[in-house]
Amino acid sequence: MSDISRITQQSATMLMVANLDSSLSTLTQLQEQAASGKAINQPSDNPSGASQVMLFNSQIGRFQQYASNISDGQSWTNTASSALGSVIKALDNVQSDVLQGANGSASDPASNQALSAQVSSIKQQLLTLSATNYNGQYIFSGTYGTEPYPNASSGDYTYAGSQTAATRYVAPGQSQAISVTGSEVFGSGNSAGQAGSSGSSVFAVLDQISQDLTSGNTSALSGTDLANLKSWMNQAIQAQGDIGALGASLNTASTQVNNTVTSLQDQVASIQNANEAQVVSELDLAETSYQAALATTAKIIQPSLVQFLS
Repeated sequence: MSDISRITQQSATMLMVANLDSSLSTLTQLQEQAASGKAINQPSDNPSGASQVMLFNSQIGRFQQYASNISDGQSWTNTASSALGSVIKALDNVQSDVLQGANGSASDPASNQALSAQVSSIKQQLLTLSATNYNGQYIFSGTYGTEPYPNASSGDYTYAGSQTAATRYVAPGQSQAISVTGSEVFGSGNSAGQAGSSGSSVFAVLDQISQDLTSGNTSALSGTDLANLKSWMNQAIQAQGDIGALGASLNTASTQVNNTVTSLQDQVASIQNANEAQVVSELDLAETSYQAALATTAKIIQPSLVQFLS
């Protein structure tokens, strides 16, 4: 056989093997799609589509973090709302004690002393509530957060936190407050007091009420004490309303973020997921074509090789 014939035969053989490899590659890719349910199992399957999937997955990760931030914020607002409900209930109990003391007799020291003790006990409850924490952070200490609200040394009850409410990022470039500060609820502890309220703090007001109950000062109880107490009750009620509004806003943000995540996941699925019916059809065709090519190649190569070696 001439060299030209051998070269031609080699070329034909190499072409058939290359076509066979291509058929096998297509078959393998379709088998992988059928097994995984995905049209893209590695970047080489669809470089452009793989790039889009990576971009969308990155965005999904960002919005899932926003969802986590919102969930954390919702836990803060729920914790704060519950604590404020307890504060309002406690102050309402003090109001009952004040009214009872104001309508009682100054000559009944035993009764007045019992009422004073109740108010002192309630003050301790409020001090505990003012130090309410969630996940290791004090919810009434604003962005400071590492210490409970009141610094009660020497009975001063100075506000130890930040005047800026804690916040969480809930969307690109958007943050939202998730708490109210202790000064808004319990007072600042300074001589100026809280705007719209009398007394430097609710704790100072309760101390004064306790003293007036002990001394039987019915005039003070029915006058300034009751007025100051109602002012602080209104502060707590307003704070609970503010927390409710923050919670509602977080719920809205949660819906928006979850919808965005779902939309991005749908876009990823439209690129990445395989069309099951189409894959099954193409796989059947590819398997048939590969088996036919394999049989044909085997028949052609065997005699050609004998001729090539003769």
